[in-house]
Amino acid sequence: MAKAKTPANTPEVAEDGDIARKIWLAGVGAYGRMYSETQGAVEKLASGANEAFDQLVAKGEEVEDKVRETIAKSPRGDRVVSLVSAAADQVKAFRAEQRAALDARVSKVRKTVSETLAPMNIGALSHAVEKLAVQVEQLTAEVASLKAEKAQAEKPAKAKAETVEAA
Repeated sequence: MAKAKTPANTPEVAEDGDIARKIWLAGVGAYGRMYSETQGAVEKLASGANEAFDQLVAKGEEVEDKVRETIAKSPRGDRVVSLVSAAADQVKAFRAEQRAALDARVSKVRKTVSETLAPMNIGALSHAVEKLAVQVEQLTAEVASLKAEKAQAEKPAKAKAETVEAA
């Protein structure tokens, strides 16, 4: 038959709350333990990173030496060495080409940027204004000299016209 509900202050409800709390505390404890162990491992790894790197480099040099000896002893060792050398030269040439292309692109971008920003450059604007001022002064002097020449040319013509009228 149906069980009657028990009030909240009964021992059965208190045990359920205690179990839930214990589960929660177990999870928090697991997290804390994991954090502590991980911190120790990270510190150990960080302190030994340089040493581990040096050991790996030394091991790599040993393996490289063994491979070179094996290749040199093989009957086709000279062929392999020449192929590797040729491939290395091709890689160097390719890298040089790529570097030159990159330098050319960077130069083009720099030029474009400097041309784009040139109107905003006060020094360049000042220099351009000075050049224009010099040109204006030269043109003003030329106009003045042309007017003077024209006036000189018109004086004899006016004098002739006046003498012709007077006569």
